[in-house]
Amino acid sequence: MPISRKPGAKTSATQKAVNSVKSAPQKIVEHALNTAINTVEKAAQTDVMRTAKRAEKTAKKLEKVQKIARAAKTDAKRASNLSSRIDKMNQTSKTSNISKVTITDKIKEIITPQKEVSFYYDYRQLLVLTAIYALLAIFVYIISVYLVQKNMYESWWLYGFMVATQIFTLGALASVVYVTAMPQRLAFINKEGIKIDHNEMLAWNDIEVAEERYTTSIAHRRFIALHVTPENLVKYRLTFMQKLCQGNIFTPFSIPLYAMKAEDAVEIRNIIKRHAKYQDNCSK
Repeated sequence: MPISRKPGAKTSATQKAVNSVKSAPQKIVEHALNTAINTVEKAAQTDVMRTAKRAEKTAKKLEKVQKIARAAKTDAKRASNLSSRIDKMNQTSKTSNISKVTITDKIKEIITPQKEVSFYYDYRQLLVLTAIYALLAIFVYIISVYLVQKNMYESWWLYGFMVATQIFTLGALASVVYVTAMPQRLAFINKEGIKIDHNEMLAWNDIEVAEERYTTSIAHRRFIALHVTPENLVKYRLTFMQKLCQGNIFTPFSIPLYAMKAEDAVEIRNIIKRHAKYQDNCSK
């Protein structure tokens, strides 16, 4: 017996199938849309995160640039302050140099006697020299008389030698007597230089070195030889005695300490040490 189906049941089943078929594309579309939306959201989030990171890096770079700019401004200010300080220091240094020169001059004025200082020959030494030259003159006279009596003046060179010796001895004796009777100035000193006997004034700046030494290794008489370079020596007009002294142990400008009082020798030595390079060869 055939089964009988209700027409309504068939219709409802078919409708469901049709509805399911119709709804399938919609779900697919919705799923695709959701997937697309999710993909877009994820991409947007990724872009946002990347942008945020880039912005953060840019902000850090900007901060570094700002720090560098601030440091540059600070350096510029420091450089400006430093340049102004350097200018002030230069001005101060110029002023200080002037003040140093002034202070040095004042110190020299304090140390170096401003008034003219004169030193004279020791009359006791002159008396000794007078006695020595007098005895030498008498001795030469006695020898000359003896030679005359023995008729030994036949040789002209011996006669000339004795006459020259006697003249030199009498001249030295006369000069010593004159100096003893009329006290002569041995040295005259001021802040510009030193004048020895009747020679020209020797400037302190022209003295290369002042050397203290003995006249001979036997006599041990001290004197100070003032050495002057040839370039500076040509500026001075030398006397006959200075030209003679130029070729021996004495220089054209020499100070006989042995002809002075002990206290005067110490004082003149100290003054020369303040003005020129000093070399003491007597202490070696």
